[in-house]
Amino acid sequence: MEFRNKALDQFITPESFIPIKKRDLSGPNGWLLFVACNSGIDLAVSVKQEYESMLKQNGSELLEIPLLGSYNDPVTRVFSDTETCPRLNEHVAGSNAYVFQCAHENITHNTVNENIQQLLQVVRTLRAHRARTITVVTPYAPYSRQDKPSFLAREATLASLFVDQLKVAGAQTHLTYHPHALSLYGFYEPEMMLVALSGLGLFTEIFQSFKGLEDVVAVSTDAGGAKFTVHFSEAMNIPYAIANKFRPGKDRANLLGIIGDLNGKKTAIISDDETVTGSSIANATRWLHSNFGVKDIHIAISHLKIKEEYIPTIVELHEKYGLAALHTTDSIPQIPAVKNLGFIQVHSLARRFASTINKLHYNQSVSDLFGKVKS
Repeated sequence: MEFRNKALDQFITPESFIPIKKRDLSGPNGWLLFVACNSGIDLAVSVKQEYESMLKQNGSELLEIPLLGSYNDPVTRVFSDTETCPRLNEHVAGSNAYVFQCAHENITHNTVNENIQQLLQVVRTLRAHRARTITVVTPYAPYSRQDKPSFLAREATLASLFVDQLKVAGAQTHLTYHPHALSLYGFYEPEMMLVALSGLGLFTEIFQSFKGLEDVVAVSTDAGGAKFTVHFSEAMNIPYAIANKFRPGKDRANLLGIIGDLNGKKTAIISDDETVTGSSIANATRWLHSNFGVKDIHIAISHLKIKEEYIPTIVELHEKYGLAALHTTDSIPQIPAVKNLGFIQVHSLARRFASTINKLHYNQSVSDLFGKVKS
């Protein structure tokens, strides 16, 4: 038996059903939609291109994933009094929406807090207009370094506050890359889900040529990153060492020494999740080169947040202390001074995010993509 609402026939014609009924890539959470906040446009476009490339390789009839937000038509408008207002120029009800935003960036020169506010407003707007599910995509997890108060300091846990804001705005999932602390998971559950991709897979791919070599050592810049370095060394089948550092003041890190067997080591791979000033990696590089005679040093940083004034430090490492190459990702849009240095290689995360979004869209396991690294 067919049920029809005749009163709506004059408004809902067969033609008006076409854009909605023929939505391709419909999954259990709704039809796929990408939404770019003003500082996430480049990221959204790169992930969209990778996703569409994978669809083409697998014979999909889908030609294009819908994307809201561009430089010519941004989602968020800024009024003359500096208030912001997101506006959606297309129907979003029933969608499985992925909202892209770079909280730390050098594109619009917004502060982190301004970009977060725009993100929250876009999420709320999507919720108000009946998006079925909303996933926030930020390559760098803002405030992840503030996962606990500093010792004897009157601070709050602002990483928790950021997650609370996402929940209130209406997001269900947060997709990010190599966060500073795994303790973040506790702030999301059970209302939200955190999907945090590890940097282990990318680093292992980059340094495949060093796998199993006896004169190569993996080095952590401090005890906080030791666990990651141990996993990396196991995946690479090389020994590891851990730098011992302390911070006597703001933006300073002093090195007390490096723990580990460095005898006969010719190459060191220093890894860290992020750096702003470069002081930790600089201290470790100088110590390895000057005290242990390590001549060939490679650095892998998931999030390079370095500012212009600290670029000379990195250049000095390359010219005087054996820094052969510095590898990072595009999780933070890089300043021109970084892009102009030939020994710095910036690796795109677009393919990783596209593959992960595909898994999430169909409620499939993400861990089989990047959760395990074959040794």
